[in-house]
Amino acid sequence: MNKLLVVCLGVLLCWSMTLGTASSEAFALADRVGELNERCFFLFSTSAGNYIVRQDGMGEFSSPKGMRRVFTLKVGAKARIDRVYFLEHERDLFLFYGVHDGSSEWAYVVRMEQTKRKPRWITSIPSGDVEAPVIQGDFVVIKSIQIRKTDGEVRQD
Repeated sequence: MNKLLVVCLGVLLCWSMTLGTASSEAFALADRVGELNERCFFLFSTSAGNYIVRQDGMGEFSSPKGMRRVFTLKVGAKARIDRVYFLEHERDLFLFYGVHDGSSEWAYVVRMEQTKRKPRWITSIPSGDVEAPVIQGDFVVIKSIQIRKTDGEVRQD
């Protein structure tokens, strides 16, 4: 009877671990205020506080204690952010944002440490075809592109 109980507990443990690794977390679209070709802002919140990102990459973080800090996202000269997706994961902020200038489109994925608002890594995606990414296991997945969430390296198959 004790052996059966140990086997059943082992099976339940393995099954729950398998379900936990198979789950995915989807990024959410930040609210945009303003017109697309005018000055606009992207607003979103995490457990750490509220964020505002301007179309040129300038951002402001407001903590629940009322402290405000600025940060900058990589955008490029004369480029504008089209939309921003965000996800709070492992106490860090993951951002995926599409950028365009007069002739081309691209995107960036950023993992930012929230207390210092410093990027851990930034990865450029050549396609500006922005679609909501998801985190699956150890990767940020955007369509067929897989980016390791620990160091931002694009997985090469």
